[in-house]
Amino acid sequence: MTTIVIKSVINTEAPLSIALPVAEGAMANKFGNFPIMTRGVDDDGNKLQTAYLPSTTIRGFLRRAIVIDAMRIAAANGKHYTLQKAYEDLIGQDAASESAQEIDLLKLLAQREANPIIDLFGIGLTLRSRLLVSHFVPQVNILPDVFTGVRKDLDDTEGVLEALNSSDRDEFLGRSDANSRRALAKSTVDDLERKIRKGKKDNSNVEDFEKALISAKELKEKYESAMGSMQNTSRTLVSHFALAAGISLKGKIIIENARDRDLPMIELALNTLSNRPLLGAQIARGCGEISAIFDVHVDGNLTKKISIGEWKPAIITELNQGNAN
Repeated sequence: MTTIVIKSVINTEAPLSIALPVAEGAMANKFGNFPIMTRGVDDDGNKLQTAYLPSTTIRGFLRRAIVIDAMRIAAANGKHYTLQKAYEDLIGQDAASESAQEIDLLKLLAQREANPIIDLFGIGLTLRSRLLVSHFVPQVNILPDVFTGVRKDLDDTEGVLEALNSSDRDEFLGRSDANSRRALAKSTVDDLERKIRKGKKDNSNVEDFEKALISAKELKEKYESAMGSMQNTSRTLVSHFALAAGISLKGKIIIENARDRDLPMIELALNTLSNRPLLGAQIARGCGEISAIFDVHVDGNLTKKISIGEWKPAIITELNQGNAN
């Protein structure tokens, strides 16, 4: 059986921001749940950690790109996907496979033959995937940086308030003043709550703090009410964690028992990524642009190179045995 190993290097052309879901009952890590793994230990046995690009990000992109292309072609031919088929191809969800029933091998074989997508990516508990995707890790351990910005309010841009009608301008100015007072009251509430927690821990008398806290909360609620339907200012500090630009991440994409139709699907997905070379979150804040090189090895022989990035179609270079180095 043929095995295709695609040795891959993804380069961060811009900061790369990834935030994994927080597991139930767990807490996000100190990097905003950017994926972090242990890779090695120091001389004292302390864990060495690095950020990484999770396999699910790449695998998920590949599957979505392939399925969306198939859905568009089907729709253009008047053969729109059903909801069930969309779940099967895009999510890999097959409720029937999770129920106790005998496995019909001939039916599974026919299902693989009829649907190239689930043949490659798998579905449910019955059809296992033939596509393996590794995590993508930097050559040396590196942790994410924090990026901070400000979302501005209307009065930060000269001329905007003057362009409003008088009633809206007065409403904004009143809201802005109320928000400043609300922020001060909230700071007082937070400070008093900290003092009360510390006092109770030290078995101190916190009665005066508790009385002051009641008044501070009432004041905070008063100014929140004065802000009307706009409870939060538009001038907001925003921050996120991201892996720095200029980092190379290495990984592999492996196709087991490869069929002739498998690699063209992967090439289609990589071409889609090349035309819009963005991964992860915070794209509107300048994150996510990548470039990459994929070396395709078929049964150990380098047969082609795929270069992606720069918002243009992928460059696929076919290699023969003589120049495949």
